[in-house]
Amino acid sequence: MIERIWMAENTDKEVQLVIPPNQYVNLVFPLNNSTYRRDNALTEGPQIEGISTQSTALVYPAGTKLLGVRFFAFGLYPFIPIHGQKLLNNSLSCPLEAEETKDFLKYSVSDSDTLLIRNMYKFLSDSFCEKSYKAVFQLMDFYKQFRWDEETSSIEAFCSNIGTNYTRLNRHFTRVVGITPKKFERLIKFRKSLCNLIDSEDQLTTIGANSGYFDQAHFIREFKMFLNHTPSDYQALIKMADTNSKIINYNFKLF
Repeated sequence: MIERIWMAENTDKEVQLVIPPNQYVNLVFPLNNSTYRRDNALTEGPQIEGISTQSTALVYPAGTKLLGVRFFAFGLYPFIPIHGQKLLNNSLSCPLEAEETKDFLKYSVSDSDTLLIRNMYKFLSDSFCEKSYKAVFQLMDFYKQFRWDEETSSIEAFCSNIGTNYTRLNRHFTRVVGITPKKFERLIKFRKSLCNLIDSEDQLTTIGANSGYFDQAHFIREFKMFLNHTPSDYQALIKMADTNSKIINYNFKLF
């Protein structure tokens, strides 16, 4: 369900980031009256940031401190069952009662990070719903196969193996994740190619093949669909930006 619990603190000057499309959902608690901007919209209070099929611009003023949980695309549902389409390329105020978030909203600068993380674990434990968890088993299996399995498989073969059909899978997937299984598979391939673009010294043809693309033309076409840049142009852009700040690579490597 959960990829990681994270904390971010900006003690120096304002930080501006452009985050490429990604398949994670984030639950974010701004601490100590922190605010930040997401695509020019001012963000205050606990937020749920959905998966994105387009780039997102973030601006963190000096003094910003955030506590967050990064969920896999299906992972939020057992804790906060929100329709995935409401979150797609969007950020929503967290629909929780004040009592549920008081430990975070009452944060003091003297509180330790360990205490904050402990409070987050308690919040997640109290919010977990076993029935909603069982509802995402099928999506978990899909993610494991198309994210981590090195062997190529079609969505149709996956449906056959689990005893369902694409129509049912599509309906369930869209309700929880917010996009179709086919679009999600394309997003996963793109993210894999993007991270390999940074981490690997391989040629672009090898990166495309290792990311699951049929050929170089397929790789370029899909990459441009998500970022409006060719892989080679974007690789050069990343290297230029990273000359001054390693935070570029850190954020891109979250696959």
